[in-house]
Amino acid sequence: AKARVQQACLKSRVDGLCVQKRGKLKFGMRATILSRREKQACADHDRASGEGVGPQEYTVVKLFLQGEKMREAPVPQHQPLVQLLEAVKAYGAKKVSLVAATLRPETMYGQTNCYVLPEGKYGLYLAFTNPKKSLDKAEEGDGGAQAAESEEEFETLMTREEALSTCTEVFICSERSALNMAYQGWLPMQAAEDPDALPVPHCLGTVDGMNLIGLPLTAPNATYPTIYALPMLTISMNKGTGVVMSVPSDAPDDYMALQDIKNKPDFFKDRYGVLPEWVGPFEPVAIIDIPDLGALPAVTLCKEKKVASQKDTQKLQEIKEEVYKKGFYDGVLLVGPCAGQKVADAKTVIRDQLIERKEALRYFEPEKPVVARSGDECVVAFMHQWYLDYGEEKWRETVEAYINSEQFQTFSPQVLHQFKHVVGWLREWACSRSYGLGTYLPWTKDSSRPVLIESLSDSTIYMAYYAIAHLLQGNDMYGQAKGPLGIAVEQLTDEVFDYVFAQTDDLPKGSTIPAEHLKRMRNEFEYWYPLDLRVSGKDLIFNHLTFSLYSHAAIWPHRPDLWPRAFVCNGHIMVDAQKMSKSLGNFISIEDGIKEFTADAMRVALADAGDTTDDANFQRETANGTIMRLYLLEQFANEAVSGALPLRTGRYSDADRLFLNEIVTCTQEAKEAYEGFQYREALKKGLYEMHTRRDQYRLLCGEDHMHKDMVVTWLKTQCQTLAPIAPHICEHIWSEILKEPSLIVSSAWPTFPEHAQDPVLHRQFLLLLASVEDFRRTKDKAVQMLSGGKKKGQQPRPADQAAPALTHAVVYVAKEYPPLQQQVLTLLQKAPIHKGEDGAWCAGKEYMDIVKNDEGINALDKNAKKEAMAFASFQMRDELKAYGRSALDLRLPFDELNLLQSHQRYLQASLGLTEIVFLPSDEAHPKDDSPNRKLAKPGKPSIFFYVG
Repeated sequence: AKARVQQACLKSRVDGLCVQKRGKLKFGMRATILSRREKQACADHDRASGEGVGPQEYTVVKLFLQGEKMREAPVPQHQPLVQLLEAVKAYGAKKVSLVAATLRPETMYGQTNCYVLPEGKYGLYLAFTNPKKSLDKAEEGDGGAQAAESEEEFETLMTREEALSTCTEVFICSERSALNMAYQGWLPMQAAEDPDALPVPHCLGTVDGMNLIGLPLTAPNATYPTIYALPMLTISMNKGTGVVMSVPSDAPDDYMALQDIKNKPDFFKDRYGVLPEWVGPFEPVAIIDIPDLGALPAVTLCKEKKVASQKDTQKLQEIKEEVYKKGFYDGVLLVGPCAGQKVADAKTVIRDQLIERKEALRYFEPEKPVVARSGDECVVAFMHQWYLDYGEEKWRETVEAYINSEQFQTFSPQVLHQFKHVVGWLREWACSRSYGLGTYLPWTKDSSRPVLIESLSDSTIYMAYYAIAHLLQGNDMYGQAKGPLGIAVEQLTDEVFDYVFAQTDDLPKGSTIPAEHLKRMRNEFEYWYPLDLRVSGKDLIFNHLTFSLYSHAAIWPHRPDLWPRAFVCNGHIMVDAQKMSKSLGNFISIEDGIKEFTADAMRVALADAGDTTDDANFQRETANGTIMRLYLLEQFANEAVSGALPLRTGRYSDADRLFLNEIVTCTQEAKEAYEGFQYREALKKGLYEMHTRRDQYRLLCGEDHMHKDMVVTWLKTQCQTLAPIAPHICEHIWSEILKEPSLIVSSAWPTFPEHAQDPVLHRQFLLLLASVEDFRRTKDKAVQMLSGGKKKGQQPRPADQAAPALTHAVVYVAKEYPPLQQQVLTLLQKAPIHKGEDGAWCAGKEYMDIVKNDEGINALDKNAKKEAMAFASFQMRDELKAYGRSALDLRLPFDELNLLQSHQRYLQASLGLTEIVFLPSDEAHPKDDSPNRKLAKPGKPSIFFYVG
């Protein structure tokens, strides 16, 4: 019954698209990825590999074999081919052609030869001159429904005798391309004797590519009346037809392959039987004029870039991209009926002319290999399909505008970019299939051939049904009984759903459902809708999720307030950087994970696994380590509350104020991460950094001990920031140890007084920590030097002689930057800065131009200019990210010398010193004869250690 209710809901949707003449759902012959064994379209969810791959269209050009010329000048390596063709003479003359697939039919005028793979296997396939299928047959509405009633025939099955008598052509090509052409109506097929085997095209026999080298051919539109097949070693038999037409004027690969043969005539004659007359007379033909590149662009660029041979693939690819792009958009044809026209305008015209003269055909194959779950490699077939026309301009523009609006959120620039990309290329999408699980198209379910909606196109607005499901089904998830409103499935007409789902404000006429029930369902829908958030896999961005946006835009075209507000997408899960699978023995179920790690540790490790659409990495080490971390958190809470941990009370110190500010900062950053669905970042700020700040606070306090108020505040805040991820331990500490009156799940997010978060205090805290780290590194180097370290010419200290202890130090603090750096900072303040994807401040490359172009900087000598640029780069790359806009200030917003003096005991204890002195950088210390004093700058104090 639930399926029937949802089907009625779906019927309302599809009828809304079709009956209301919105023209979104259509029926017609389409190029579709087909599973041969299942005899139906193979959508993304039906594939073992090749998800997201669609049909690629080529123009297949017929290069007709010149039989008379072959007989006049017989070549021994052609004999296998001649024998195969002799066998079919009794069935009438047949045009024989090497068929070459190309993306550029407009360049046919420049053909000088074609290429084959010497080691490739080529079949001779019987073919029709006129195809048995055509993409031009498209119907809508009732006509489409009637056409769908007839049995689809994917293959044109014939006996060998029938095929020989009917077919008037022979195509020479790869087996894979022949199979695709057979399902597009160009080749007849023969049924296999084995009932489990699939039919294959009628093949007269196979030859090696070697047997095709030197064949004389007539190429449509070519300037040369005869061209020859030549060897190319880089051809793939799994792409195109295995035959490549050669246009060296505009294709760099073709030009270099031809030059290789010309430059090594003896080698190619001995190895492949290439005769001079097949190569020597043929020079590139000027067919397209491209601004700045001329009429022989491939030749020009290959010479300019000094391409050595056809093996120089990287340079050839770069040239190819440049020539093809500029040629298509800016190139002008020099030859043929379309001479003087832009290539972009003439391309389709020339292709259609070739097809009309029976010299070419439209050909499709999968962009990349696609394997169905049944195991067979898919082909592109011409088949009747119900499809959604996502490429319809107004529909696409509406969805595109919504994606770019502030109403729609993805919480990830990467995901948003992918949605924009999909809308840009998505066009017609087949939405029907013959059998399997799914919902029937409503108007076909009672026909002789009911049609199912494929899974990715189905259920794109099922969330709307959820808004009223409780009224129709109650607590019965299977829908076998009536819900609280007592409505039967039969009462749910299209008109009812139109009213409930806000398609109309008029109550349905003739409905047996009481008006108050209809109004209640309408109110429920309008209360709960739109969908606020949907969390899904990243693979569905390219189909199902985008379809959902399109469906909402079609059903509620004037109500974008009812469209989905946010999508969050994630990757797949790995375990210890390996794909999770039973075969690897690393499969973890939720139940097993909870038993092994506990629920909270499992949740922490999952949150720590990753935030982006990259595959998340669940680490057992993290889960195990979390068990101990959470235990220590509980122990710390017990000791703090019980009095076992010595804490002070009374007046707040500078360390207390710094710590409280860090609590507020971590809390705010965790909140922002949660709101952006960045759970790893929320865990980092709400757990890891909270613990780090507590430990740093303990060190800052030293013998004075931590303040009780600060510790209690930290404990409460820690529980609240961690509770969304690890609720059980946080609830235990909150209720059982801290004795809070209400459950933590009922508590609000921690709040602090306005302006409690002070960026100046935060920078002071970071400066203290960074200074200690820098001072430790300096001390380590000083101790190494005293011990006879790595200084050139210094002798090692004897093993029995200990190095004197560095017990004293002087710290130098700079109030302002040196003049040159002040000059650079003043310039950098003019540069635009912004927050990057990670939320940190960053700058574009404009700042480099601002500094480079300044008259004052340009007046400096070479070394000073180099110093200025290095300083600018450091400030905008490192300091800006760490401190934001304040990194560009000429002075610090606080007294750095006073800050360090007030934490003298902390610095002495951290560095293991007896005495530490603080001086402005312009005052020298009598014990210091080093250059360290000059290294100090605002926010970066320097230090000198000495023996007391």
